[in-house]
Amino acid sequence: AEKLVAFAKEKEVDFVIVAPDDPLAAGVADAFLDAGIKTFGPRKNAAIIEASKAFSKDLMKKYNIPSAAYETFDDAEAALKYLETAPMPIVLKADGLALGKGVLICNTLEEAKAGVKEIMQDKKFGSAGNRMVVEEFMTGREVSVLCYSDGKTIKPMTSAQDHKRAGDNDTGLNTGGMGTFSPSPFYTDEVADFCMKNIYQPTIDAMKAEGREFKGVLFCGLMLTPNGPKVLEYNARFGDPEA
Repeated sequence: AEKLVAFAKEKEVDFVIVAPDDPLAAGVADAFLDAGIKTFGPRKNAAIIEASKAFSKDLMKKYNIPSAAYETFDDAEAALKYLETAPMPIVLKADGLALGKGVLICNTLEEAKAGVKEIMQDKKFGSAGNRMVVEEFMTGREVSVLCYSDGKTIKPMTSAQDHKRAGDNDTGLNTGGMGTFSPSPFYTDEVADFCMKNIYQPTIDAMKAEGREFKGVLFCGLMLTPNGPKVLEYNARFGDPEA
C-alpha cells in the first residue's frame, strides 16, 4: 500500500478507485485516505462485510436483515457432527475471500462431508477455509443489485442476474459469474421497495451503528424466495461480471 501511495503522489493522482476485494480487505483504501488522496472504496473495517462471511451473517442476524439460517464452525469435526442431522440440500461457505468460488451446494450428506474436507481440511480455498459457514439452502431466483453509498444514504443501481454455473444448462461448479443480463425481469418495483426498506438502508445503518461506516459500492446478492427477498451475500465492490 505504501508503494501505491508513493506512486500516486509521484504521478499527482487526485482520485483513486480501489476496486478488487483483496486490496479493500487489506486496507488499501485506508492508506490513500490517510494520505489525503480522494478515494472511492470502503475502509478495511467496512470491507469486512465481504471479507468475512461469518461477520456478515452475524450482522444480519443482529439487525434482523432477512437471510438464510446458519451456523459457523472453526472446527471440521464439529461441522461434520452438525451435518449428520442437518436437512439437505445445504450450503457450505468458506469464511474468507475465495474469488467467488468458495461456496458449495451439497445435495447429500456424503457431498456435504466431502465439502467440509475440501474447505476446512484440504484447504482448497487456502486460509479462507479456516472458518466455515453452514447455511440453509434457499430456492428462488438469484438477483444482484449494486448500490452506491456515502455511509449514510444508499442509492441502488439497476438489477442484474448472472449465469453462475461453469457449464451449459446450469451444470458444473458455481463461479463468480459466466456472464450476466440486466435488468432482471423478476426484480419488480415491489421487490425493490421491500429491499430498500428491509435490506439496503438497514445494512448501511447497521454498519454505521457498528462504527464501520460503509462508503463505496455495496453489492447485494439476493435470493427471491417464496418468503420474500433474502440476502445471499454482500460484496464491498463493483460486481464481476455485473459491473
